[in-house]
Amino acid sequence: TDTSLALQNGDKAICKLVFDEKQPKTYFHPLATADGEVLTALSPADHPWHRGLWWSWKHINGLNYWEEDRKTGKSEGVNELTGVDVKPLADGRRISLRFSYHPPDKPAVVTESRSLEIGIPDPEGNHRIRWASSFVAGKDPVVFERTPPSTAKNGVKWGGYAGLSLRFPPGIKGWIFRTSEGKTGAAQGNGQNARWVDFSGPTAGIAVFDHPENPRHPSPWYLNESLPYFSPAILYNGKLEMKPGETMNLNYLVLVHSKQMDREAIEKEWKEFAGAGKERRTAGQDNSSEH
Repeated sequence: TDTSLALQNGDKAICKLVFDEKQPKTYFHPLATADGEVLTALSPADHPWHRGLWWSWKHINGLNYWEEDRKTGKSEGVNELTGVDVKPLADGRRISLRFSYHPPDKPAVVTESRSLEIGIPDPEGNHRIRWASSFVAGKDPVVFERTPPSTAKNGVKWGGYAGLSLRFPPGIKGWIFRTSEGKTGAAQGNGQNARWVDFSGPTAGIAVFDHPENPRHPSPWYLNESLPYFSPAILYNGKLEMKPGETMNLNYLVLVHSKQMDREAIEKEWKEFAGAGKERRTAGQDNSSEH
């Protein structure tokens, strides 16, 4: 439609991207297995600004771009969608999006060109989203900050999150986090660096891969089993600053697997992603900037 793109298996949505400029943020929901088991949650009552798979900074230059007022649905800082372009690929679609991050009624402090490659399920029922974002600072310095975690001065046990985020249905049972470094569960893996993290249960799961060219790779991760929620939290260990006009590129792979995958199979996926030619990733970013 004019505001969404869905991958369907019959009448079941396997993957749906919503890019409605009237929405506070762009997001994926549902993300589901090839047979339609929904693995994401949309705006749960405890955190209505959690939307399936989405991107949000926490604080930019002191303004909160994450939480939204429960009455108005707006955050202090504006996450504005400014452009959309959809093109076919041999095995899916590429969606190029442009965003402006700014205080209300003021110019952008940072802009983003985002390329999303949505693939069709493979013979195993697994499907993938290749995520490439290019952030450009405006005419002034930019400071990205988070609520500090408990390991930092004046931190809190729930601090550290920001960036690419995944929210699962509340009350999901029998699922566990696994990291590339052999950690299991949030108690072991939260705040720890890893090349990838998988959250899976008896029938399915979702893994997120951090590309080795990303700043602060291997990323620290925010893992929360009670919601459940997880994120490659680039700001977990401290703020990130950009000079005027500076560019920062971030690349991720999201793998939705429709059955259990062992650690070796997930590691193979990461190695293929990590070794993928730079041409494919930057092509998506360049394509975004043309529209």
